[in-house]
Amino acid sequence: MNAAIPRSCVRLHDSRVPVRRGTWLIVGAAMLLAATVLGGCNDRPPPVRAVDASDRAPREPVVEAAKRTENSTPYRAKLAHGGELYLPAWFGPQRGGYDLVVHFHGLGKLQEANMDRAQINAAVVSINLGVGTDQYAGAFRDPESFKKLLTETQDEIEKSGRAPGAKINRIALSAWSAGFVSVQKIMSDSTNAEKVDAVLLADGFFTSFTDLKKRVINTASLERFVTLVDSASKGDKLFAITHTTIPTSGYPSVDETVTKLLEMTSSPKIPTKTVGPRNMKEIYVVDRGSFHVKGYEGVLAGDHIKQIHAMGETLYPYLKNRWEPPPPAAGASAKPSAPARQ
Repeated sequence: MNAAIPRSCVRLHDSRVPVRRGTWLIVGAAMLLAATVLGGCNDRPPPVRAVDASDRAPREPVVEAAKRTENSTPYRAKLAHGGELYLPAWFGPQRGGYDLVVHFHGLGKLQEANMDRAQINAAVVSINLGVGTDQYAGAFRDPESFKKLLTETQDEIEKSGRAPGAKINRIALSAWSAGFVSVQKIMSDSTNAEKVDAVLLADGFFTSFTDLKKRVINTASLERFVTLVDSASKGDKLFAITHTTIPTSGYPSVDETVTKLLEMTSSPKIPTKTVGPRNMKEIYVVDRGSFHVKGYEGVLAGDHIKQIHAMGETLYPYLKNRWEPPPPAAGASAKPSAPARQ
C-alpha cells in the first residue's frame, strides 16, 4: 500500500531544491555533441577494445526518481463544515493519484506550518470546530459525513487545476486534543476505517471511566485502536501518538489512556531522556513496526499547545517516511505505489 515516491534534491539550509534532470541531460548532450564534432578531425578508426565477462553481465536497472514540480504559490480554499484546504506549492499527483491529510482541531495555518516543515507531497484539510468535543463528535457521527468531505475535497482539488483528473489515493487522519473525537467516530465505521492509511494523534486520545472513584478505564472503546496497533505493528497501517502528562479529573488523561492501550497490546515503554522540538522533554518511546508513541513531560496548558505546533517534527516525519520513502538501494526492486481510489 505504500507508494515509493523517491526524490532527487539537494539541501539548502532547511529547504529542499529540486534538481532539474533536464539540465543535466542538456549538458550531457552538449558534451556528446562537442566530442563528436571535435573528434571528426581525426580520420583514424578508434582502437578496438577487448570484450570481457563484465560486458556480458546483465546491467542493474536504473530506478528513476519521481520528478517534483512546484507551483509559484500554495492553493487555499474554504470547504463546508469549517474545512480549510491547503495545497503546498510542491503538491502534485503521482501516477494519477494524490495523498490527503485530514486534520481535526486547530487553525489551518498551524497545519500549513507543520506540512511546510515536514515537506510531504499531500493535500491538507483542516477541520476546526472550536473548543470542546461535542461538535467534533456530532460532525462525523453519520458515516456519510466523512465520505461527503472526501468528495468535496476531491472536487475542489480538481477545480484548483493542480491535479487534473487525479483521485484521492492514501488518507491520513490527524488530530490534536478534542479533534480525536472525530477520528474516533470515523474509525468506528469499518468502511471509512478501511480507507485510512495512517492515524496521527497529538495529545488527544481519550476514553471514559467505568468506575470514576477507582479510576477504572473503559477498555471497550479502545478495542478498535488495539486492532489498529496490530495492523500498524505489521506495517499495514501507520499509527503514531505523542502526549503530555497533564492530569484530568472526570475522565482518563491522555497519559492514562495511552498507558492502558500499551498494556492491552503488550507494548513496553522504553525510557528516554531526550529533548525534542520546542524544548519538549521526551520520557519514553514505543516503536513496534509502524506503531509509534512518544511521551513527554508537561502538565501546563502551554505544554499541551506545544504538541500541535511540533507535529511537523514529531508525527509528520513518520508519515513522510511511509508515503515518500528514500529510493531503493542499487539492485533492490522498487515497490509500486498503490493505485488511486476511484
